[in-house]
Amino acid sequence: MSGPGRPRRVFVGGLAHETHTFAAVPTPVAAFRAYEWAEGSEIPAGYTGTRTSLGGVIDGAGEAGLSLAFGFYAFAIPSGLVPAPDFATLHDRLLASLREAGPLDGAVLVLHGAMVADGVPDAEGAILAAVRDALGPDRPLVATLDLHANVSARMAASADLLVGYDTYPHVDVYERGVEAARLMRRRLDAGSRPATAFASIPVLAVPQRQITTAGAMADLFARVHAIERDPAVLVVTLAGGFCYSDVPRAGMAAVVSTAGDAGLARRYARELQALAWSRRADFVARNLSPAEAIARVCDARPGTGPAVLVDVADNIGAGAPGDGTALLAEILRQGLREAAVVVADPEAVGAAFAAGVGGCFSGLVGGKTDRFHGDPVPVSGRVRLLGDGRFVYRGSYMTGQLREMGRTAVLDVAGNSLVLTERKTMPFDSEQLRSVGITPEHCRAIVVKSATAWRAAYEAMASAVLEVDAPGICTVHLDELPFRALTRPIYPLDPAEAIALPDVVLA
Repeated sequence: MSGPGRPRRVFVGGLAHETHTFAAVPTPVAAFRAYEWAEGSEIPAGYTGTRTSLGGVIDGAGEAGLSLAFGFYAFAIPSGLVPAPDFATLHDRLLASLREAGPLDGAVLVLHGAMVADGVPDAEGAILAAVRDALGPDRPLVATLDLHANVSARMAASADLLVGYDTYPHVDVYERGVEAARLMRRRLDAGSRPATAFASIPVLAVPQRQITTAGAMADLFARVHAIERDPAVLVVTLAGGFCYSDVPRAGMAAVVSTAGDAGLARRYARELQALAWSRRADFVARNLSPAEAIARVCDARPGTGPAVLVDVADNIGAGAPGDGTALLAEILRQGLREAAVVVADPEAVGAAFAAGVGGCFSGLVGGKTDRFHGDPVPVSGRVRLLGDGRFVYRGSYMTGQLREMGRTAVLDVAGNSLVLTERKTMPFDSEQLRSVGITPEHCRAIVVKSATAWRAAYEAMASAVLEVDAPGICTVHLDELPFRALTRPIYPLDPAEAIALPDVVLA
């Protein structure tokens, strides 16, 4: 604990990954190193001034008068299971950085909430429990979580406070980091642990239906914010869950923390559980076939902006490979022109670089990671641009973050722009296209391999939004996935009448 004249000193670090347990490509340590990896002074050097969760913690700590001890942080793009040895390496590195930080008054962790390692189905529960053991029972532990966290009772019990995102697309990650730092200061000043209630909600919600600007989630978060206006309430986290993780904790959840009033926390958690359950049907999606979606774009008069074709089943931000071909094949079959399509295919990138700018490309594109996202498509076109694939987010999501697509090629294919990248890259910022010479506002159509987060980049300019039922591991047909570990019964895999709402647990 802090001594006379010493400022409150708080550890900052974390591990973040959204794990699609049905994805073919595992997530080793190298995947974390390739995306976000920072230790010690690298954290303030890389994240100060960015609208990220870490950037928010840094700014919030400054406002709250906290001194930060920077540890280890790593984040990998969503993909398959983290192998057991790799998780042990990451977990141990985080704990070692905590032990090496010196005297501490508490810790703030930046987590995701849906990380799964081989043999560790509740990775965040394990991380939080280990950090709690290292801190001891009295020093506070606060963690930020993604809205798609699969929150467990162990997570809620190990942390003093869980601070989940309130938006999807996630445009409030910075604000939640600031909030976490402010709550840490309040917890340190109060000296006593909050009362926290955890309510599991037996609903598997597809990401497409978790948008927070309209519909069921907008209504639920309106109630969350009303509850947070109660002076006795410290924070409310409503997690939409991540439906592509086959783990017992998968599903929606509500976590309510108050300044010591356990009964109030329990009542609010139960209310949110019942409210979300009453809207369960709103979390089921039905989409257009690729043929119907492309036909609608072909038949429509060109609008004032692009039609956005949402390939939800190849959602890179949920662990899909980003090399699905159904929409590309249909665009070419129906003769649509002026579309922009991004496909992750390092083999095709190599062929494009061999052809050179102005050269002719002829080869198979996409469909190479697994058998679930369509067959490779034969493509012929001219190489228009070759580049290093580096760009910086300039929109409302994680502003200031550098992203790297790897070597990148742009092909002119039958009047369309086909962007080939070595690395799969989430379409969260229009700078992805602008950085390779494509003006998205001038496109007839844009294919986004995403469910909802693409809206931060393209919704404002879209003339139409067409959500497409293409093949892929992020399918909206959850009954097609071979769940084995998931807690059953759960909606919509099981009939609602067979499901009883779980008891609310005090953490």
